[in-house]
Amino acid sequence: MIIDAWGGRAIFTIDENRNIKRWNYEHTIYVTGDRLERITDEIDLVPWIKWKLEERRDIFSYKKVVTITLPPNRLSEVITAIERIGNFRDCKIYNADVNIVQSFMVKNNLHFFNDEDEMNFDIPKVNVLEIKFIDSLEEIEINGQMFTNIPSSIDYFFSNMKDANMIVSEGGDRYFPRFFELARKEGYTPRTSRSKERTFTSYGRVSHRSSGFIIYGIPHIDRETSFIFSEGGLEGLITISKITSLPIFHSARITPGTAVSSYEVKKSLEKGIMIPLYKDDHEMIKNIDTFISADKGGLYLQPVPGVYENVFEIDFSSMYPSIIVNYNLSPETINVKCENFRRIDDLGYDICMDRRGMLPEFLSDLLDLRLYYKNKKKSDERYRGRDAVLKWLLLTSFGYTGYKNAKFGRIEVHESITSLGRKILTDSIKIAEEEGFTAIHGIVDSLWLQGSGDIHKVMRRIEEMSKLKISLEGFYKWIAFLPARDGTGALNRYFGLMENGKFKVRGIELRRTDFPNVCKEMQEEILNIYSRVPNLAGFHKHYDEVEKIYNSYKFRITNGKVDDSELRMSIVATRRPEAYKVNGIRKMAIEKARNVGPGDKVSMFVLNEKRGEVDIENLENRYDKNYYLRKLEMAWESISYPYRHQPIIYQKSIEDYDTN
Repeated sequence: MIIDAWGGRAIFTIDENRNIKRWNYEHTIYVTGDRLERITDEIDLVPWIKWKLEERRDIFSYKKVVTITLPPNRLSEVITAIERIGNFRDCKIYNADVNIVQSFMVKNNLHFFNDEDEMNFDIPKVNVLEIKFIDSLEEIEINGQMFTNIPSSIDYFFSNMKDANMIVSEGGDRYFPRFFELARKEGYTPRTSRSKERTFTSYGRVSHRSSGFIIYGIPHIDRETSFIFSEGGLEGLITISKITSLPIFHSARITPGTAVSSYEVKKSLEKGIMIPLYKDDHEMIKNIDTFISADKGGLYLQPVPGVYENVFEIDFSSMYPSIIVNYNLSPETINVKCENFRRIDDLGYDICMDRRGMLPEFLSDLLDLRLYYKNKKKSDERYRGRDAVLKWLLLTSFGYTGYKNAKFGRIEVHESITSLGRKILTDSIKIAEEEGFTAIHGIVDSLWLQGSGDIHKVMRRIEEMSKLKISLEGFYKWIAFLPARDGTGALNRYFGLMENGKFKVRGIELRRTDFPNVCKEMQEEILNIYSRVPNLAGFHKHYDEVEKIYNSYKFRITNGKVDDSELRMSIVATRRPEAYKVNGIRKMAIEKARNVGPGDKVSMFVLNEKRGEVDIENLENRYDKNYYLRKLEMAWESISYPYRHQPIIYQKSIEDYDTN
C-alpha cells in the first residue's frame, strides 16, 4: 500500500510498513509545430533523450508530434532549447509541467492507498503522529501528552515517528523549522525541506499560503494551512489524493480549484490526451451585443428587505457542473463544424452534440461520485468528509472554465454556462409562479419561494424542464432579509428559522471574523429567543426580553465586565503594513503582529481607535469602550431588524425584477 511518493528521475514510494522503494522514471513530453525536423536533428545528438514521430491528440484533434522521453531533472533545459529552436512561437509543447509523481503514478497504474475503487475504498489503518504547538515551543502536545521541556518533547516525538505513517500537526509549518533545528543539535538527522509560499487573490479575497514543511519519508499535514483537511478530515484528504494521484502532502496544500485542475490532468493522462504547457486558444471575436449578453454572469433577484413567513428554499444540485455535463459544454464543442448542435440563443453559440466533450466526460464521473457520497453520508459518517471536499471541487470547476491559465478552460464555455444558468433560473421562477408561488429572492442556483402551492410539483416540473437535479433545502417558518447600507435588499444578509428548529444565518456579524466575540454572543442569545417565535405575530411578545439582552451587553462593555475572549477580533491583511496609507487599527495590528503578509489573519484587541492603538495579547488589560459599543450597536441593528422592518411590497412576477 503506497502511502507517499516523492522524487525526480528516481521516484521513491513508501508503504504502510515504512518500506521505501526506488523506481527509475523517465518523463514524456510532446512537441508539435513547423520545425520538428530541426528539433529531431538536435535531440538526436543527446544520448539521454529518446524520441519518435507519431500522432497524438490534444483536446481538439490529432496532431503529428515528436514524442520525447527524458530524465525529469533535465526537463527545463530541454524545454528552453525547444522554445529557442522554435523561435518561441513555432512549436507547441505538451505535458511538460505535469506533476512528476502524478505522471509516474498514472503511467504505472499505481494508486495511493492501493485501492482503485474511488467510491468504496476504506481508509487504511495508518498510525498518525499528532503534534500541537500550543504556545510556540514552550508548550507542545504530542499524541495527547503535554511537554514544556523541549529536549523531552523532541525525544518523544522522534521515538513515535519511527512507527508513524503520517504526521498531523497544528502549527507545524510555522514551528517545525525551529523544532527540527533543535532536534539536529540533539543528534537527530531528519531530511527536510520547504515548499514555496504564495499570496493570491480569489473572488476578491486576498489569501496567503505559507511555505509547507516537508519531512522526507513521512507525509506531514498541518491542520492550520490545509483547507482540504479542515473541510474533509483524513477521509476527504485521502479522497483528493486518490482522485488526483497526487501525494497526500501535496493534496493537503492545494486549493479546490487546483484539485479540479489536477483531476482533469489525471483523466487526460489516463486517456492519452496531451496537456499544453501554455494555452493559446484565444477568445473568439464578438460583436458588442454578444459581448454585453455574455458578460452578465449569474442571475440574482434582489429581495425587498423584510421578514417573510412560510418560505421554501430550493437549490439546484451542483448546477454549473451539471450544466457542463448535460449540455455538453467543452472548449472543443463550441462553434465547431457539426451536423447536430444546440444553440444558445442570447449568445449565438452552437454546441456540437455529435460527440461528447472532454469536460463533460471528466466532470460526469465527479458528479456521480459526489451523488454517491451525498447519499452514503446519510447512513455512514465516514462519507461526510468525502462529500464535503467533492462539493468544493464541483463548486470551483465552473470558475476554472473561465480562468485564463486553466488547461481545459475557455471563456466561451464560461459564458455559455452562465447564460444557460440564467435561462434555467428564469424559467424556474415562471414555473413557480404558475403553481401559485412568488419568488422573493434568488442567487444563481437557489430560489426562495413563498406560497401555498405544491412545492414538490414545482420541483418536478423544474427538473423536467432543466434536466438538472433540484433539492428542497428547507422550509422557513420565517426568514428576515436585511437591507444593505443604501436601504435596498442585501443579496446575502439574512437569518431564518427553519421547520426543524435550526437557523440558517448568512452575512450578519455572527458570521464575520472582523467583529468581536461579544457581538456574536449577543446575537446567539437573541437567536435562541427567536427560536420560540413561530410566525411574524410572535415577535412582539419577546421584544422586552430581546432588548434586555442588548442592554446587558452594553452594561458589561461600559463597566468593564467583559473578558479578553469576548473582545478579541480578527482581520485579514490585504497588503504589507507599509502599503497602508492610513495609520488605522488595521495597519497597527499588522505591524504589531510582525512578519505578516497579504492574506494572513491577525487577531487583535482595540485599545484606542482614534490613536490607532491595538494589542495582540491585550497585556495592558484595557480596551476602547466606545469602539466596542459601536460594534455592538451594529450587531443589534442587524439582529433586531424584525422589529423595525416596513410592510413588504411583494414582487408579483419575474417581470417585476430588473434582470438586465
